[in-house]
Amino acid sequence: MRTVDTVALIVLDGDRLLVERRRRDKTTDPGVVVVPGGHVEEGESLVDACARELKEELDLDCTEFRFVDQMLWETPIETQNVHYFVCKGWSGVSKSKEAAEIFFIGIDELCLIDIEKERVLLEKHLKKQ
Repeated sequence: MRTVDTVALIVLDGDRLLVERRRRDKTTDPGVVVVPGGHVEEGESLVDACARELKEELDLDCTEFRFVDQMLWETPIETQNVHYFVCKGWSGVSKSKEAAEIFFIGIDELCLIDIEKERVLLEKHLKKQ
């Protein structure tokens, strides 16, 4: 199975985290609640991928991305090397352009994240904030 780089975006509004519910027609993780993100395109830096994905999926802009962690995630079609970034200084009005829905959850509601590995990673890093 091939390995690809992806980015995951931690967008905070005070003590709330922006998450998405993936569309049910997705091959990978249909219907699950996760942080938004996407694939890194060929020749693209991780930070450039973050900016592009944030704009494409959520119609948001960000002034600074800070790398926080990474993990490998096995999907039915590929192994994803997921790079997590916190978006600092974002602007715009979030709207779902690709997911079934997007919404904010409280930092104390991370149990709503459906993928345990992601939930544990987020708990580890968001409790440091």
